[in-house]
Amino acid sequence: MNGWQRFGLLLLCCVVVMICYPDYTSQVWSFIGIRIFLWTCVLIVVSLISNILNLYKVEWLNKLITLAFLVAVIYSLLWFFPQKDNVTPVEKMQSGKIPTVEDVERGIKQLTFNFDFVRRNANREENFVNQEVDEKKIKQELKKKVSEQTDQLIDALDIKLDEEK
Repeated sequence: MNGWQRFGLLLLCCVVVMICYPDYTSQVWSFIGIRIFLWTCVLIVVSLISNILNLYKVEWLNKLITLAFLVAVIYSLLWFFPQKDNVTPVEKMQSGKIPTVEDVERGIKQLTFNFDFVRRNANREENFVNQEVDEKKIKQELKKKVSEQTDQLIDALDIKLDEEK
């Protein structure tokens, strides 16, 4: 694997950990940014050394370097990933708390952007983009507003018709 493929693995590992452990704090983006920067520096150094020593020609050694890189990235992410309860993902796995399907669904939901802008008055401490919305209440409010506007429009048309007569 070349450096770009290893960088892709780095990004994939970061996204997978964020999806599997969605109870992270607001510091997660700076944490992920620093991790990506540091591991990219490591990738550059490893690529330079392997190019100087022509290690990229030895396929099994190249795969071993990639495997070691992957294990080191996952290890560093799982040991230091910031969680709200201050318990690292490794400690959660040691206590038998493995990510469930609900955790993965919640993690995917946190990383997606919802283009439904009905939710403008959301709580900013939570993921304000993907909050649950009471659709029945919204539909009732919309019906009420539409009926009010149509009533006003009908009244305005009635006034104009009366004026014309």
